[in-house]
Amino acid sequence: MARPATMRAWRVHEYGGADKLRLDTMPLPEPASGQLLVKVAVASVNPIDWKTREGHLARALPIAFPRVLGRDCAGTVVETGSEQFEAGDRVLCVGEAGKDGGQSEYAIMPAASSARIPASVSFEESIAFGIAGTSAWIPLVETANIGPGMRVLVHAGAGGVGSVAVQLARHFGAEVLATCGTGNLAFVRTLGARAIDYTREDFVQAAGPCDVVFDTVGGEVHRRSYAALKPGGLLVYLNASPIPKGPAPRQDVRVVLAQIKTTTERLERQLELAARGILKGQVGAVFPFEEARKAYDLVRTGHARGKVMIRMG
Repeated sequence: MARPATMRAWRVHEYGGADKLRLDTMPLPEPASGQLLVKVAVASVNPIDWKTREGHLARALPIAFPRVLGRDCAGTVVETGSEQFEAGDRVLCVGEAGKDGGQSEYAIMPAASSARIPASVSFEESIAFGIAGTSAWIPLVETANIGPGMRVLVHAGAGGVGSVAVQLARHFGAEVLATCGTGNLAFVRTLGARAIDYTREDFVQAAGPCDVVFDTVGGEVHRRSYAALKPGGLLVYLNASPIPKGPAPRQDVRVVLAQIKTTTERLERQLELAARGILKGQVGAVFPFEEARKAYDLVRTGHARGKVMIRMG
């Protein structure tokens, strides 16, 4: 595959709104040992991207400007600094926090958090199992150890993380309930969950008592989720929104903040299930590369269905 001298990339040059995203031309980077140079086919836009752009994470994750955002992407290996991969491999990759991401025509990605995409899985489908899929896998499969006979409530079941979480919980034999808005009820049911309209129903009454509650929302939802648990139940959550401070309202349940770390093995296990038709990557809105700002605006609403992504070319 020919190696151009330059590439286009969406970069932020200062904290702020979508107007701070700039489509720049920059030199093509060189992969170091343990890295891949990937020709990007699709790159996802995650909530962490707009939060990073606006400076909400500046204290915890400071960035040096200019910076290419976007943690995960899918594409084809052009050059490799790893014996695990070869030029021409179709790969799903998750980048490192604090370094340039995948919202560019080419990207440097770590081999240790990349995986080959099975032939039967498209680039667009695969992207669901990057940051979003891993953010569902670790809380449910590794932390909660979900299995038959368990009752699991997933918050925001129509979103990028929630849609994978519902499918995983169903696959491992749990009874699955999921909150969503009115317009996503039918969609969430197709994933295998009993859908709870959070605009009309009290999820505590509709879902409880549960063995596991998976909170992807935070705030008031986090506080109220305690009441939906059985004694001895587990509230596992992502650090996606401010979590209420102070003592927990119940001492007879476990509360765990899931630590999300992407590895090749975690990606491969999800992609294997996708290749077998057990998991389906939920492709939401797909925007042309030039319209990346629109993708950010949609994700920022918090009401996107499935994965929002930008497509190169």
